[in-house]
Amino acid sequence: MTAVGTHRDRVRVSGADTWTFLQSLLSQDLDGIVPGERRPTLLLTPQGKVDVLAGITRDGDDALLDTEPGWGEQLRSSLARFVIRTKVDISIEPAAPVDDATRAADEARRIAAGVPRLGAELDQTVIPQEAMLEQDAVSFTKGCFIGQELVCRIDSRGHVNRFLRHVVPEAADLVLPVGAPITIDDKAVGTITSATAGIALGYVRREIEPPAGATVDGHQVLVQLLPTAEPDAAL
Repeated sequence: MTAVGTHRDRVRVSGADTWTFLQSLLSQDLDGIVPGERRPTLLLTPQGKVDVLAGITRDGDDALLDTEPGWGEQLRSSLARFVIRTKVDISIEPAAPVDDATRAADEARRIAAGVPRLGAELDQTVIPQEAMLEQDAVSFTKGCFIGQELVCRIDSRGHVNRFLRHVVPEAADLVLPVGAPITIDDKAVGTITSATAGIALGYVRREIEPPAGATVDGHQVLVQLLPTAEPDAAL
């Protein structure tokens, strides 16, 4: 899964136990990560729901995790709960502020790329597979990590009830209202979570096979699959 924009909070983890500590907590396999390499990862709740989505980069012996503006403290505090007789230090560097135009442009690119955002598409009710985060941010072959039981059980013998989809209105300049239901034959099948002119994101029930016609707030829309991640995009 990819994300758009470089204006991100950064959390640095340093100390002798940095990599064994993070390997036991994060969903990504960190073995073999080399200096400068960056991998997408999740910190999950013990119930297997999304706590924080981040990228992790090896910076010498330190780990540098980047996440969305305003979520660095959540990541820092969640990691800190597990620091028990462990030689690590955790610090945070908030994202530099940006102007409204830059923020709006980043948001439009994010939605068009089909990237879920913390506080919009992602919270502690979301299972990684609902937003296709398991494709890049979860290792099913590493050792144990927080929340592993649920995501592995779904991968091996289960399914989720909804998926993140693109929702495209007929009018290219229309901004669909966030929170509005997505309906088919007068039945609610999903909800808009983010929107910009001409395209939106929303969770839609799994039985709706894209492309599928639907209605949002009285407007005709098309429910579509998310695009394949661009290989050169940041998390």
